[in-house]
Amino acid sequence: MSSFNVPAVGGQNPDIKKVYSYVRLLNRELKYTLGNLTPEDNFTQETLLKYQETDTTIAQLEVTMDGFLTQFKDLKNDLETGIRVLNGEISMKVSAGELCSEISATTDTITFKSGYLIIDSNNFKLYKDGTAQFSGTINGGSININNNFIVSKSGAVTTKAITYSGQISVNGLLYSNYMRIAGNANVEGSLTCRYLNATYDVSCEVLTERSDRRLKENIEEIPDQTALALVLGFRPVTFTYKDSGKRGMGQIAQDLDELQKRLGTDLPLVDHGGEYLSIPYSTNSVLYAGAIRAQQRELDELEKEINRMKEENIW
Repeated sequence: MSSFNVPAVGGQNPDIKKVYSYVRLLNRELKYTLGNLTPEDNFTQETLLKYQETDTTIAQLEVTMDGFLTQFKDLKNDLETGIRVLNGEISMKVSAGELCSEISATTDTITFKSGYLIIDSNNFKLYKDGTAQFSGTINGGSININNNFIVSKSGAVTTKAITYSGQISVNGLLYSNYMRIAGNANVEGSLTCRYLNATYDVSCEVLTERSDRRLKENIEEIPDQTALALVLGFRPVTFTYKDSGKRGMGQIAQDLDELQKRLGTDLPLVDHGGEYLSIPYSTNSVLYAGAIRAQQRELDELEKEINRMKEENIW
């Protein structure tokens, strides 16, 4: 510990020079002492640590070479607030019972631990219920929300469902496992899909279906007599749709199921995959080719029989 000694001055009337010399020495020693003060040598532990406690509260302030700590506890309400500043780290903690919110910052990371996070700034707002509002541009990275909505780094978007009441413009390809459009849809260009379900009208210049042999297996020819029996069992009807009031014509899906049950056939004449039954009219039309061939053979046989009867003068 730095200190200085006071020289002894004897006698009741000291010499003025000795007094002057003593004052000069005092100044030098005081200057030296003040210039070499260190906390460890000149401050007590009581100065570095302040601690107060009552029946309901505890307040603590601690300063060491490792950092700075301040803490307050409300014992009655089970509340605790603290700020800690250490070498390379700053943290703040607020807790009430089992609930706790904590913010810590290091040289490369800021960590938030809390039940709810609220941010209120000019360009970004995050509310307690999870709603977020922001302005500006998001650059880089990718987005994945429970595998339901995915945006890759290249900009490709994969989503399980889209509900939108306005206009969607797509310059490239749009892939979707399921898309429902409640209203009108205008497509300028080509539309390629595996399944297309439309409640009302579908109008297009050209409608094609994939029929490449390489896409198919278990290929079996439908007997002409089977096709003829089914076509003869078709019941063409007219009807009115309940929801729109529009008139239409076609067949009833349940009638086709009953027809196949009666004939003992099992062809995909009815689609049972959705909430309501539907009929793939475009593919069912192949039955007409088999039915026509069957009837043509019957006509050929009749023509042969007529010619035979003419030759034998039976006609």
